[in-house]
Amino acid sequence: MMSACALAGFALFLRWMRKGQSGLALTVGSVLGALFFILIYASGKPLGIDPVAAISTAFLYILPALIGAAFGALLGWILRRKDDTKSQKG
Repeated sequence: MMSACALAGFALFLRWMRKGQSGLALTVGSVLGALFFILIYASGKPLGIDPVAAISTAFLYILPALIGAAFGALLGWILRRKDDTKSQKG
């Protein structure tokens, strides 16, 4: 399941960054980051959520998706920049 979350985030962010939709990618990345830190915070404070469920959800689903999204966005940005320099030269 961790691999599926990471690959989904990687593929989506790679496609969005190649198309030039960096605003959408940043918005979704910010939501993933916020969700991760909310779950980490909820694991240590009594917020009405089970701490074990919060930490396991954060580390098994959200963190791999966030890491995959970051690397997908980086690769998409690099490929987009490469395409832009090729189009300017020729």
